[in-house]
Amino acid sequence: MFVLAGLLSALTIRWLLGLVGRAGSMVMIVLVAPVAEEVTKTGLALLLGTDVFLAHMVFGGVELVTDSINGRSIWPGLVALVLHSILGITTAWLLAYAGVTVAVALAVLLHGLWNYTAVRLL
Repeated sequence: MFVLAGLLSALTIRWLLGLVGRAGSMVMIVLVAPVAEEVTKTGLALLLGTDVFLAHMVFGGVELVTDSINGRSIWPGLVALVLHSILGITTAWLLAYAGVTVAVALAVLLHGLWNYTAVRLL
């Protein structure tokens, strides 16, 4: 079920972010995408009763595959896989100790900070 949660969250995010607007704007990259991704990945994993960490990993794996298919270097996809795995570990751990709201909020914050830093450095 974690594979289904990860794949469904990736498809949902591609569709949702396509509706919202330009993917290149700073608001999209730092705020909208992290909120949408973290809520969707964690929410679908919880809804399907599956492992949150593994669902996050599958989501990162989808980013790796789509980056490779779209002709990008493998490095951004590998970084996405690592990032989403770290966010998954963090979220899963916090779910056990602090609840879903704190877990998702911290994942959103970390994801947004990562995206902001990556955009500023690149």
